[in-house]
Amino acid sequence: MKSFLCRVLWRRFQLLTALGILLSFNTAFSVWADQGDQSLPIGNPATLEHSTPTGATEIAQRLIPFPFTPPDVKLKEKEPLSGSNNWFTKHDKNKIDELGSLDFYAPSGPQSVGVVPKLHNTSAGIEIYRLPTTLSKDTFEKTEGPYRPGITKKFSNKRSGEKIAKFKTYPVAQPGLACFYISRLLGHLVEVPPATYRTMDVQEFMKVGNQARTTGHPDCTQAWANLRGWAQSANPKMVAPGGKLVYGSLAQNPRGEESSPEDYWTVDAIRGHSFYKVLSSKAPVANLLKLNDPKSLQDLALAQDMTRGVILDSIFRQVDRLGNISVAVLQHYVTSDGGVKWDDKVNDKDKAEAVSPLLPLKRIMYKDNDDGMNWGRDTISVTRILNDTHHIDQTIYNRLQWLAGLMQDSEPGSNAKIRDYFVNVVHISGDNYDSMKASLIKQAAALKSRVEAKDILVDLDFEGTMKKLYAKEIEAAQARKNAATASPTVAEMTPTPSP
Repeated sequence: MKSFLCRVLWRRFQLLTALGILLSFNTAFSVWADQGDQSLPIGNPATLEHSTPTGATEIAQRLIPFPFTPPDVKLKEKEPLSGSNNWFTKHDKNKIDELGSLDFYAPSGPQSVGVVPKLHNTSAGIEIYRLPTTLSKDTFEKTEGPYRPGITKKFSNKRSGEKIAKFKTYPVAQPGLACFYISRLLGHLVEVPPATYRTMDVQEFMKVGNQARTTGHPDCTQAWANLRGWAQSANPKMVAPGGKLVYGSLAQNPRGEESSPEDYWTVDAIRGHSFYKVLSSKAPVANLLKLNDPKSLQDLALAQDMTRGVILDSIFRQVDRLGNISVAVLQHYVTSDGGVKWDDKVNDKDKAEAVSPLLPLKRIMYKDNDDGMNWGRDTISVTRILNDTHHIDQTIYNRLQWLAGLMQDSEPGSNAKIRDYFVNVVHISGDNYDSMKASLIKQAAALKSRVEAKDILVDLDFEGTMKKLYAKEIEAAQARKNAATASPTVAEMTPTPSP
């Protein structure tokens, strides 16, 4: 009896502690999300919780460290994150925490958001908006949520405020979740937006779904009818045990993107780009581009992005890519320690860190990644692009071999640990993990065979080329840093008085 009482008291202490952390987190989030200096430790707590009007408790999965780290990644001292765009980053962690902090029910405050149905295009989902200052949450959702004749259209539906996230459930949630994690494991591929597992109260989901009985797209109308039926019947494919919560993926809505530029809508259009002429040639990249000229960086960046993207899509058997490729103009720069960084925004700290000019370059962004895991498909649109390609970068090639090896127990018990991570952290089914694993191993073997046969050259090196272009600036910055470190301070130079 005493042991049982101790366990109960300990569990109550844990819950109160977690609640205290969560309340502190929600209060402070708007401050540290941008600054990043007061954030919660990665994965501690593992989830964030929200109460709902019905008394159910929603959860949002936070970023949890992957059980293995590739040899080419240098992790930060305090957290298992990378300072480079080659692994999970602080931006990923903060963005996922921001997504987790959003409150679907709060009528006001920094975490209050507008929750409305997606009404355009083919798939059903819920769109999350930062509320405009002129509208309350209730007014926004009632006036801009339902179908609006003349405004809601087949391929667009303009609303007030900023769309910041998308919540999707069965059957498209698991591909979107897994795609984000695999993109980071293989080298931070094609700016896949952060996504995390999130739940929503069934009654809230039905309230939103009832606004989507008419949509701008007939496929979307039917998809919403399916979701409403599954939610009402508590289908376990989208409703958690207990019947009170719908579960799925909450993903960041990409920033700074062009919406599906038409010159990336078809394979023939992609083949018309100058960067694709680089990929399709069997000559070394150094013979095709003037790598001592910064102008070469644009084609090099897009060539690397396209190769990485089609490999990612081939692994996931993604069928709805063409038309879901976006192009973002990101600012690129070399840091004083020889790193290469890029983002859509740079602050004064970034500018002070840069030793190169800020270079605005187009980068490929995969904005929707939820039509994958079509394991029965023999061919997909991007396969033709990959067949044309004769160049690859070292990072994705090495990471594919590394991850495929771990999935085959290259380290004792590594496959079981990775499977557990994807099932219990990423929240995909065991069957989907097994199919994804088989597809990834097959892709790694196919690329290895082509590389060994010299049908593909491992010579795409955007970051390495950029570092070489600004090697003198890096060397000068490091020399200044070493000189400052070596110079004795005034206090060190002043002799200690004799007693």
